[in-house]
Amino acid sequence: MALTWSDGVFQSELALAPGLHAIVETERQLSSCPVLFAFDGRHFAFVTDLLGVGGIGTPTSPGVYDPPRPRENVLLPENMPESRNGRYELKITEPMEEAVYVDSVRLMAYDLPPGWSMVLDERKAISAPEATGEPRFYRKEVLPTQVIDDNGNDVTRALTAADGVAAPPGHIDPRFIGRTADHALTLRFDSPLDGRRGAAMLVADGWVEYPYAQTLFAAWQAGADYRAPTIEARGADGRWRVLRREFGYPAGMPRRMSLPLGALPSGTTELRISTTQEIYWDRLAVAYSESNDAAVARELQLIAARLASEGFPRREMHAWRRPSYDYDHRAPLDDTRYLKGRYTALGAVTDLLTKQDGAIAIFGPGEELQLEFEASLAPVAPGWARRFVLEAHGWCKDMDLYTRDGDTVEPLPGVRGRAAAQLQERYTTRDRSGR
Repeated sequence: MALTWSDGVFQSELALAPGLHAIVETERQLSSCPVLFAFDGRHFAFVTDLLGVGGIGTPTSPGVYDPPRPRENVLLPENMPESRNGRYELKITEPMEEAVYVDSVRLMAYDLPPGWSMVLDERKAISAPEATGEPRFYRKEVLPTQVIDDNGNDVTRALTAADGVAAPPGHIDPRFIGRTADHALTLRFDSPLDGRRGAAMLVADGWVEYPYAQTLFAAWQAGADYRAPTIEARGADGRWRVLRREFGYPAGMPRRMSLPLGALPSGTTELRISTTQEIYWDRLAVAYSESNDAAVARELQLIAARLASEGFPRREMHAWRRPSYDYDHRAPLDDTRYLKGRYTALGAVTDLLTKQDGAIAIFGPGEELQLEFEASLAPVAPGWARRFVLEAHGWCKDMDLYTRDGDTVEPLPGVRGRAAAQLQERYTTRDRSGR
């Protein structure tokens, strides 16, 4: 038996015996964005998702759609990737009911001198400043000595280590996915944050529960707004001042984001973050970015890229609604449908991904991009650290009832010149639709 529930969830029930059955809707994630894995020396390990900022057709109110930002850079964990047979291997997978459009990928390696760390200027930016995706280097980082939520609870231990233990996100609104009652966290520091060397920035680890398009539309109807986080500072005079209003949030599954704070009031020893979004803050700190001429950046050549159908990595849900995926356990089929249209032929697609030209690799549920980059770097110098950044340019689109053109692959995003259009036509030869 195949069913489509009123909220758009497709579900199949197999081997039902004749008779009466009570069927309960399966709770599962229909969409978010593609998921990234990296070879860590043993297997393909889950990293996070990406290109959620490039979502197409998401409404914020009738006829108004969130503009996609078709670019996201991902700072890989310290132990990833490990080389194998002279190559670094990454996979961009689609385990959900979406279409993915990838224009280009690039892998960068950064060698950092002793004592230096880096973070990316990345987040889902709702208001200015826009996220640039550029690296920010720092030597000094300050953790809060105390963090208090708006109910007076001390949540310091949850917010001083990136360990998957998050601060409670506030009272969750049962009507709308990803929405909570207004809640706040107050960060207290034992010495003023202003007047230090470098540019102050918030460095935050966490993840967000994304609302679907129909949820956003329903919330608009009910006048129940989603207010992205705002950060304020309290200086020596005791007054709270807004530093960044609705600055944004970590754009999906667990990741690290940063936000330039701008000028801080004199004597700032407290920061406050408030929102109505279901955000799970894991670690919060203030760091001070500086220029670092000694850091060495190298681009690693994309040697091979293939599009393949490898099945659906198993989704796992941990404490604090923290998602992850297990690539070692994949199902060949799932209750997902294809958007109707033409997809990229399975096989080699390197030509589509080497430059940002509008010629895109298009794939859907249970499919993946297998990426191999050269691993010809010399060993890192003693005391130095090496970090890798995947730079991706592309979009994704789900089949939500209120997503614009959510039933079809077309219209294709991006702009293509004549050469890119010919390349696109040569590769886009696979018709898919429905189950």
